Amino acid sequence: MENRQPYSRYSKQIKLEAIRRVLDEDQPVQEVIQDLGIRHRDNVYEWIKKYKKEGPNAFERSIHHVEKTSNEYSVEKQIEELKMEVEALKSYLQMILQGEEEKYKAIESLKNLYPIDALCSALDVPKVEFLEYRQRSLNN
Repeated sequence: MENRQPYSRYSKQIKLEAIRRVLDEDQPVQEVIQDLGIRHRDNVYEWIKKYKKEGPNAFERSIHHVEKTSNEYSVEKQIEELKMEVEALKSYLQMILQGEEEKYKAIESLKNLYPIDALCSALDVPKVEFLEYRQRSLNN
């Protein structure tokens, strides 16, 4: 049991090995999950079902393998929509945060929730300038 993985995510290799043992070698699922450290037998049954439907590429993590249906957005469309949303929010922030001082204060108040690099980028503030502002504030 020392092979047991701490997370419920398993590598493509583990999934394919489990499927191979069950389908090709007729090993019992219980034996396979114990040997490979898989937490639940249902995982193996789901992997087999997916493997039978999609083949060995069923466990690829590429966005090109995402199945697109009429009811689902494609990954590319979601990315484009998120990019537009980010740009709109950046524009809005530029309008409401007039002046560098307000931007610095906004970054300072959000720095525990988001990386400073991301905040500086979103507010179009050079990180060096923010860090200088922060140092000045600490000295006063």
